[in-house]
Amino acid sequence: MRIAFVCLVSAALATAEIHHNPGSTVPLPPEKYIHVVSEADSPVQQTYIKSKDGLYIAAAIRKPKRSGRNPAIIIFHGAPGGRGMEQLVGWSRGDWGGPVWERFLQEGYVVAVADYRGGNMNLTSAPSADGMITSIDDGLAVIDYIKALPYVDPDRINLYGVSLGGNLVMNLVSRVPVHAAIVGAPAVMWFLGIRMPPPGSPPNPDAFKNLKPDPEISRKNIEPIRTPVLILVGTADRLMPVAIMLHDSLEAAGKSVRLDIYEGGYHDFCLGPQGQKRPDLPQGEALFDSALDALEKSVRFAAGKLN
Repeated sequence: MRIAFVCLVSAALATAEIHHNPGSTVPLPPEKYIHVVSEADSPVQQTYIKSKDGLYIAAAIRKPKRSGRNPAIIIFHGAPGGRGMEQLVGWSRGDWGGPVWERFLQEGYVVAVADYRGGNMNLTSAPSADGMITSIDDGLAVIDYIKALPYVDPDRINLYGVSLGGNLVMNLVSRVPVHAAIVGAPAVMWFLGIRMPPPGSPPNPDAFKNLKPDPEISRKNIEPIRTPVLILVGTADRLMPVAIMLHDSLEAAGKSVRLDIYEGGYHDFCLGPQGQKRPDLPQGEALFDSALDALEKSVRFAAGKLN
């Protein structure tokens, strides 16, 4: 009986790491949550970081108005790579209505909005077997650069990646430990070795439901991870099954992981409006209450205070 009780308690603790959250699809006015940090206090530093092969990666960096070494968060956007400096600067200021970047700045974080190379995603989104330089090399170069800044605490580097940026973040924490990692609607098909439907397949909203991770690729990528991971996804996102696969794969390997699912959240809802055309969304990109709740959880998670 005691053994059975312990097993039941263990199972309860494991399943408690998936949290289901309500969410409204009524848009909120973003003006209350953006342009809240003056550029006089925190100017955008337009920076170009040299990657492994000499390619320069754009990054927009803002630091809080205080002395000493500060925690940092590096945010990697979704596909495609190669957005360029203008887009990164706009995100760092919240110009299109997304509150995430400025909120971390308000919390005392150095915020680096980083780019990575574009091109064929199947080639650049996974480690190369033939020495080809990939977006993973770009991400590692960005981490090294931010870690070396005199106003950054190198022991409190955090990563945040959305969609394809989530795949990049997972590949990065497989190689270097950081303080915490947050992935929103992570397109981790390459990280988990999920075989995609062949090119030219008809559109299918349920295409990801029956796909499976490659056991050996998943094991190889997950085994080295020592970083706690927070996963955010919405029920209106067809990649939700992939987010659940990521959670389950990390949990099965004994990693520190939490998954928060939000009712009605669209793909990458957690960043709010990003200035992108979204014909797939009836209301276009919108700021929902679920995005604000996910942001609060993200801030607490990066601080080690999310229970």
